[in-house]
Amino acid sequence: MHDLTLNAAALSQARHTCKAYDKNKRIDDETLRMLLESLRLAPSSINIQPWRFLVADNDTTKTRIATSMTDGDAHNAPKVMNASHTLILCTRTTLDDSHLQKILDAEEKAGRFQTPQSKTARLSLCQNYLNEYAKDPVLLARWAEQQTFIALGHLLMTAKLAGVDATPIGGFNADVINQAFDLPNQALTASVIVSLGYGSDEDFNKHLPKARLDFDEVFAFI
Repeated sequence: MHDLTLNAAALSQARHTCKAYDKNKRIDDETLRMLLESLRLAPSSINIQPWRFLVADNDTTKTRIATSMTDGDAHNAPKVMNASHTLILCTRTTLDDSHLQKILDAEEKAGRFQTPQSKTARLSLCQNYLNEYAKDPVLLARWAEQQTFIALGHLLMTAKLAGVDATPIGGFNADVINQAFDLPNQALTASVIVSLGYGSDEDFNKHLPKARLDFDEVFAFI
């Protein structure tokens, strides 16, 4: 396991988006499990966890993912194929009572409710929240997907802590992915793809200085 000694500022400075992977380097099972746990434990609004994460660790499945990357997105395909693992972060397209009940059951199992009444109150609060969003399906979909991107950020920083390189990929045809993995019939849609592994010598981005807007361009104290 990578030595977890980087402080937060140094970690943010050191993290980069990997542009090329060494196909011969694999993430060990312990490290992979830790990275997947970081996704499972990611925060979400009202703890709704509106996601499912698909993990590809073989060339056959990676090829199916890479077929969604053509024309202007074709440069992303080698990242998918050469990385140790490629993940599809999916967002649920429906947040029904069944899903909500699973969330509350998990919270109860974890010991978050002092009384049965507190669980009932929590159910009512979540239902009211979801019912408000359900009035506008576009708003509901956007809100749900925002939670998936929170999980993405959680994974990217955890990967750097573990000494694993990562590439978030938005350049793909979601319709192709959705059909290739039958996601609509699972009430899912592909939101973002993430490659995980170890950069090769061709990863030019590793040695480039980080470029961000100046502090005063980004922050305003109000």
